[in-house]
Amino acid sequence: MMFRLLGSLEVYGPDGAPLRITQHKQRALLSLLLLTPGNWVSTDLIHSTLWVGNSPRNAFGSMKTYVSQLRRKLADANDPENRIESRAGGYRVFADRRELDVCLFEEAARRGRDALHDGDPGRAVEHLNAALELWRGDPFEELPVEVRQAETSKLEEQRWAVREDLLDAHVALGQHHVVIPTLRALTIEYPTREHLWCRLLVALCHSGRRAEALAAYQTAYRFLVNELGIEPGAELRQLHQQMLAGDEVTEPFRRDLRQIR
Repeated sequence: MMFRLLGSLEVYGPDGAPLRITQHKQRALLSLLLLTPGNWVSTDLIHSTLWVGNSPRNAFGSMKTYVSQLRRKLADANDPENRIESRAGGYRVFADRRELDVCLFEEAARRGRDALHDGDPGRAVEHLNAALELWRGDPFEELPVEVRQAETSKLEEQRWAVREDLLDAHVALGQHHVVIPTLRALTIEYPTREHLWCRLLVALCHSGRRAEALAAYQTAYRFLVNELGIEPGAELRQLHQQMLAGDEVTEPFRRDLRQIR
């Protein structure tokens, strides 16, 4: 089967056909079990996740019904496995890493980083793009923020690292023009991350757009000074001086690819 959790929950049977799970509490229950596949999830945690605030008097009976309905749906999808196991006080779900888009994302990210480390940026681009294409929205969307926060924070950090690795891979291929739109969007979304501004300035200069690079520096400077009350860091100032002097713009932010692990 395939369980897609990097966005709203989607489930596909062994034949690739989508499995319709429309009832909200069933979707939340399956998402919660898939948050830690193979591990026991207490009925108390399930209860607090499915019913925030007042819960019905027969909440635990309803919980058993939702589990039975999910088992039936998975069986109807010709899934030969007994996916959901129960014991006193808890439930757990079984899923192979190859059946979870979360694990597929982590594996593609690892392959991309390894390729970058091995000096093959072309292959790195393929794996890193594949990793990012798995994202469709907020991970574990059906769950309350306080329940999914730890896992989603970890995944968001991994996604951010993949974005940076992808930028490095394109730059290693000399494809500065490719990264400019992404860098413009990222500097708007994360204006305090100076290394993004550095990458943008270098990409613009290497694409023959020095005037735009100077304008981008002024945007970064105004934000840092007016919003944060700080001067740009040494790397950003160094790039600015190189541009003003008409020198070849170097890339002080570039990591030694041999150190990427």
